[in-house]
Amino acid sequence: FCHNEIDVEYFRGITGKDKVYQMPSLMITDNIKQSEEKLDSVIIGGNMVRWYGGFDSYIVAQEFSWSKDNIVPIYAPSMGRKIKREGELEINHLSYMNWLQWQTELSRHKYAVHLMTTHAAGTFALNCAYHGIPCIGYKGLDTQEKLHPRLTVDYGCIEWAKEKARRLVRDTQFYETCSKEAKDNYDKFYSEDIYIYTMDKIMKEVINEI
Repeated sequence: FCHNEIDVEYFRGITGKDKVYQMPSLMITDNIKQSEEKLDSVIIGGNMVRWYGGFDSYIVAQEFSWSKDNIVPIYAPSMGRKIKREGELEINHLSYMNWLQWQTELSRHKYAVHLMTTHAAGTFALNCAYHGIPCIGYKGLDTQEKLHPRLTVDYGCIEWAKEKARRLVRDTQFYETCSKEAKDNYDKFYSEDIYIYTMDKIMKEVINEI
């Protein structure tokens, strides 16, 4: 089992196995409480270590503050190891929290950027979609491409990502379209019912092969 469609051919190649399956990421939404407080802020998906691609995200997140009179604060969760002097950047680092607290905190923010080069489970883009938060990210993650198709860019296309950030903050209709599309696509591709349906089909195929 692997997370992304792009991983299927890779693991078939390195293992020599035909039966490689793409298992969608799952978000259990029981007991999640969305925040009543909504901030005009942008949250990035991780810190400056290479795994999270925080530097790319930070550069793009600055574009939401499009004038000295319209400053959009940048937030980031405390994940992994921070690099030295990261605290000197104009980022509000959040304290470590449990998953339910994190979901409530995430729901406070209006925009998201997660230009993560590592192709893993893609839970940040998934969580953002559930809350209707438009998220700018790189191609390669199924959750990014399926849930935020208008905000997905090729690896390294920072200028294109900046343009999307500027449009989100200045074009209300574009923002609302991306927000609604994220919620609708979450229900279409990643709800718990869809996960159960998908895994049921896969397990039946595995059992029949055995």
